[in-house]
Amino acid sequence: MPRQFDRCTHLAAVVLAAVIFSRAGSSQNQTAPADPNPPDEPAARSPGGTGSDPVIGSVDGKLIYLSDLTRMIGTLPEQMRSLPFDSIMPVLLDRMIDHTALALTARRAGLDKKPDVQRDMRAAVDQVLERALLAQTVPGQVTETAIVARFNQQYANRPATDEVHARHILVGSEAEANAVIEELKRGADFATIARVASKDPDGRLGGDLGFFRRDQVRPAFADAVFSLQPGQIDPVPVHNEFGWHIVKVEERRLVAPPTLSEVHDQIREDLTSQAVRAAVADARSQMIIHKFNLDGSEASAGPQLTRAAPDRSQ
Repeated sequence: MPRQFDRCTHLAAVVLAAVIFSRAGSSQNQTAPADPNPPDEPAARSPGGTGSDPVIGSVDGKLIYLSDLTRMIGTLPEQMRSLPFDSIMPVLLDRMIDHTALALTARRAGLDKKPDVQRDMRAAVDQVLERALLAQTVPGQVTETAIVARFNQQYANRPATDEVHARHILVGSEAEANAVIEELKRGADFATIARVASKDPDGRLGGDLGFFRRDQVRPAFADAVFSLQPGQIDPVPVHNEFGWHIVKVEERRLVAPPTLSEVHDQIREDLTSQAVRAAVADARSQMIIHKFNLDGSEASAGPQLTRAAPDRSQ
């Protein structure tokens, strides 16, 4: 949708949240806190309401239901959602009346017939359908059982990992590297020389690389660093495409694999992303997809025909 519309809706949400917070605070100072969740039978406090989803307002005959307000709660900031429902209901109802009045006015003005508005409306419907499909397919694949299974696969019974805390000085030639090593042998401070001589950006930090695992650095560098003990400097510089490295190990440690609680949320995110990608792949596999260049020609890869095209000759 247009950026101006996005800014307007964002501003409306901010104003709504501010009004809710202000009124709710005032209400809480005067009355005891109410249940933060709507009761099972909200009709009891809604004179015109009946059933589990009562009508709580209308605008020119267009009915507003309690469920319309509860959906709005999900769009509020976290701190707003925890407020007692009775305190925010009047403000939510006023906002829903505002929204309904504006929408009806727009329709009566024929704005829903404008091509650009219709395009935005179709896009909004598509987004709602996309969320609905993912909400239907993803949760079943992101269960506690799946999380525990992924944890057991990736982390359970994994041995502790060796990590080193190292520094390095990067120079442009082997001769420079050997000169630095000789200076270090005479008692020069490693971090001080790194700040002066190292070509690497971390030279300003004394060449400090922090802790890392073997698989996080290049093999030759790892072989050199993991052969040293704390306090040792490799007497032979390490060469790679960046230049010549003089390395020193500050500390070594064994890091136990994480517990389930430590990686639970990350695994949930990973499984969710995996489920979304699978849903997208499944949806694409059922479609006939073409890609075009900006000049209208077929993209070089050609159409992605993932199922038989319908016969249009009849």
